[in-house]
Amino acid sequence: MLNVKIRVKYEGDWTAELRDKDVFGQFLATTFRNRQYLGVVTLDVASEDCDEVLETIRNHRHTESMEVIEIRETDYGKRSTATIVINGLYHEYTPLQILLYEGYLPYGAFGELDNGEMTYDLLVEDRDSISDAVSLLREFGPVSVDRITQSFSSYVVPSVTEWQSLLSSLPPRQRELLDTALEEGYYDMPREITLKELADEVGVAKTTASQHLRKAERQIVSFVVRYMNLTQPN
Repeated sequence: MLNVKIRVKYEGDWTAELRDKDVFGQFLATTFRNRQYLGVVTLDVASEDCDEVLETIRNHRHTESMEVIEIRETDYGKRSTATIVINGLYHEYTPLQILLYEGYLPYGAFGELDNGEMTYDLLVEDRDSISDAVSLLREFGPVSVDRITQSFSSYVVPSVTEWQSLLSSLPPRQRELLDTALEEGYYDMPREITLKELADEVGVAKTTASQHLRKAERQIVSFVVRYMNLTQPN
């Protein structure tokens, strides 16, 4: 089987209206019944644009209702992540509905939003199937193929719930140390900052910084290694 990533600008949808904004999104869950759409989407957006982005989605003609589940600031307040639930009414098929109806198999998530365009990871049997998918999606707007992987390999990732459980379990001080360590080059080779300098930057003792980092690193590595072992090397 082949793995292909296809990009389409869904003209007329709220996704295309966000092209001039620095927005990345992932569709975590999606379902359709008749013409009714229900989706859960997580967006990563510049904090200064967050309200405008949410209003664009809420006021779009396809949107019947939108509920904000949570909003969090990241990158020291420069970025925001928002998880929303969208109820929409579509009088015509969406790109994902067309792909599902024609038997294409989404790989990973139910699509991503990048630079105002929808991208889909699909499993297909051959290159003819890719050409057919491109033809189907052209009715929605410009289409391009970002990537074709010649050989299939297992794709194992934790669920969204498991990721959220891990990330929410890290105390604020551990998060701050990890963020600062990464930004200041503590994990570079060679290191750009010593443990003592990192501790001073955050305002804790060197031994405290070491303990916090080791606890956080062990928790994250233990989590990742379980899934790494499920993935077979090529």
